[in-house]
Amino acid sequence: MKSYLPPLSVIFVWHPATAAVSKPIVEHCFSLLSRDVDKAFSRSMNLPIFYRTSCKKGVPTKIEATSKKTVVFIFVNQEVVADDSWVGYLKDIPKTESVHIIPIALDKTAFNLNDVFNNSNFIRAYEFDQNLINDYMFLAVTHEIYRCALNESFRSMAVGKDNALKIFLSHAKDGKNGIKLAKALKKFIDNSSMRNFFDATDIAPGYRFDEEIIGHIRESTVIAIHSDSYSSRYWCQREILSAKELNRPIVAIDTIEEFEDRRFPFASNIPGVHVHLDGEPTEKDLLRILSSTLLESVRFFYSKLLLEQFIDAGWVKPDVEIRSRPPEVSDIEKLLFDDCGSIKCKHKSLVYPDPPLYSEELSFLSKLGIQLSTPLTFDFCSLKDKSIGVSISEPSEEELITIGQTSAHLIQLSQDVARHLLSRGATLVYGGDLRENGFTEFIFNEAHALQARLQSQSIFLKNYIAWPIYKNDSDDVSRWKAKYRPIAKMVEVPPPDDIRDLIPSEDSFWTPGNSQNLFVWSRCLTEMRNKMIEKCDVRICAGGRHFGYKGRMPGVLEEIIIAVEMKRPLFLLGGFGGVTTSVCKLIQNITIPEELTQDWQIQNNMGYKELLDFCSSRDGQHSVDYIALVKNLKSENLNNGLSKEDNILLFNTPFMDEALHLIFKGLKSIFIE
Repeated sequence: MKSYLPPLSVIFVWHPATAAVSKPIVEHCFSLLSRDVDKAFSRSMNLPIFYRTSCKKGVPTKIEATSKKTVVFIFVNQEVVADDSWVGYLKDIPKTESVHIIPIALDKTAFNLNDVFNNSNFIRAYEFDQNLINDYMFLAVTHEIYRCALNESFRSMAVGKDNALKIFLSHAKDGKNGIKLAKALKKFIDNSSMRNFFDATDIAPGYRFDEEIIGHIRESTVIAIHSDSYSSRYWCQREILSAKELNRPIVAIDTIEEFEDRRFPFASNIPGVHVHLDGEPTEKDLLRILSSTLLESVRFFYSKLLLEQFIDAGWVKPDVEIRSRPPEVSDIEKLLFDDCGSIKCKHKSLVYPDPPLYSEELSFLSKLGIQLSTPLTFDFCSLKDKSIGVSISEPSEEELITIGQTSAHLIQLSQDVARHLLSRGATLVYGGDLRENGFTEFIFNEAHALQARLQSQSIFLKNYIAWPIYKNDSDDVSRWKAKYRPIAKMVEVPPPDDIRDLIPSEDSFWTPGNSQNLFVWSRCLTEMRNKMIEKCDVRICAGGRHFGYKGRMPGVLEEIIIAVEMKRPLFLLGGFGGVTTSVCKLIQNITIPEELTQDWQIQNNMGYKELLDFCSSRDGQHSVDYIALVKNLKSENLNNGLSKEDNILLFNTPFMDEALHLIFKGLKSIFIE
């Protein structure tokens, strides 16, 4: 058994002077290649994507190869070429077989760095239609990811078409819309810069159809263009069946004009794109189809590599059968065999990418005795009747830039943690505000979607809210309670008794505008955290801001301290920045981070000294002793069922898959073994 090595990660690098051009492109690519955080429980690949840039003078954090393959995209223009420190930074990027560097020319001066990139081919962004720059750049970026990291027939010395994604255009020869779209796609590919991204294949007349079809499909992604007559044509059916038998990616394009009397059943379980053709297909239509084709190709082959890595790392049993798309009826032939007149299963277990299908859809395979699972459900350990607390919040933008992440990474982490815990029957305990698009909302939406997906009524969350926060915008709170009533309970924590003399009225909301009010807020937040963690069996922490908080110390830090004091099992995900990273550094005895000292906190938080002074003048027992705090944070106090070595991995990994695996390894040790 090997240690976990992510099969692929992608890094985007840009100079802050190019942010206006580079950042929208990167955000567009991230939203498609990773996961749309606004679509709870969406089917996506969750490709690990990181950034390297800087918000001040200087260069970004050093790039290190932490995956089996790393594809690095570097935006280059005159600002980069003229900046000696950045040129030096680019020269220091590892030049190894596992690291593929793809420069992106934003202008022609970029080619003055040919020597830095060993005369590699540039993606010439300045040549693309700037009105469609995001679409063209997504195709270019995704194609390079496929070409360098996922193309099973990749040859390092070959360029352009020799390593291009091969496309098989499947359409009915008498389908007007199908023919029109197929010709437009092929012409668009052959007569534009897209010729370097795709190799489009149509069947040439005079060849044996059955031999040529299999030969081309064996190494292609199939675009199935559905016209009115498509599903009724024998050879169209053969093309789909061949693609399924040969385990190739398929994308369906719907161009039906009026009516299709029967949709071929094997042309399902694949992504689909609708194109309305009044006249000729538009450039936007063609880009949308090709983007979907590349996206599915990358998702298909990355899923395969990821599941294989799970097997190599020992996370999944080696005798499982893996699939890059959800199982379907056509898989029966691959899973069964005739043993002297008795039908038997070749595989007792099958794993496919998340999210899980509804149980009714899988009943035909379950009845055959085949165990079906996804990364979300394999190695299942029940957490029924367990309350798991989650503390995930975003650090400052500057901190996130330093580690190559954005707030979207933390949102995705919170969604992944939530779906894994909830799917195992845990009650999720969260202390969050009710901001629109806040972490609480993303977690609650994930629970809503998972409840429907698993056809369960047992999924449940508890959201603790401190006074006076729950008195703010009472209509909004009421709407939240009504919307999430089937899955969640709002626990309103009143002020502690020792500060009631400072509160004129508990029926109204008021802001922490002075040191006394800030003290009241801090006591209420501490009270809420104590009540919340007291009800938790386990606590999971990631991120957390170092400054700009309203309590007596950073919120995630206080929750870590309370969990240690109450001896609750504690999992610290230090690879996502913030206070949690500082605590992980402290525990590893690397250093005492300055942000965990009282002097730093006073210097970086306006009004913090006044708050501490008020605490001392009040009674002193609620002051913060940072020296004692540092002494109490030790790995042996985490009580999380992980070895010291596993905790170090958890402290440092930026990969969500590995972090989740380690959390559940610890939970199994605590609750099962």
